[in-house]
Amino acid sequence: MPGQETCAPPVIVTLPAQINAATAEQAAEQISAAFTPGVTVVIADLTCTACRDCSAIRHLLRAHRKATVRGGQVRFAIRPGGPLHRITEFADTHPLLAVYPTLQRAVKADYPAHPAVARRPGGHHHLSAI
Repeated sequence: MPGQETCAPPVIVTLPAQINAATAEQAAEQISAAFTPGVTVVIADLTCTACRDCSAIRHLLRAHRKATVRGGQVRFAIRPGGPLHRITEFADTHPLLAVYPTLQRAVKADYPAHPAVARRPGGHHHLSAI
């Protein structure tokens, strides 16, 4: 309809089984490149990704910041208890990022204005890092 904005569905970017300092920049570029015109949400599927290098997290944060500046959001699907989950918790990035335990949860999530202070109906705050 004229005058109505349409939003593209979230784009899912499945990242490789292993991310390290050498491949993290390419992974972040894949995430950023998924923000084609009309796309406001990109889901980085890291559920099967191992990462033991803290420096790789910097690149993921960079992709997140780049999307935020452009009015978009990156949702990170990170398997609880896995190495990547432990690294992001240790680096205290969960409050900064929209982190979900499964790809399905990331797809079905509401679009929070900011992951750390998203509002639910009834005015309750919650962390999207669930």
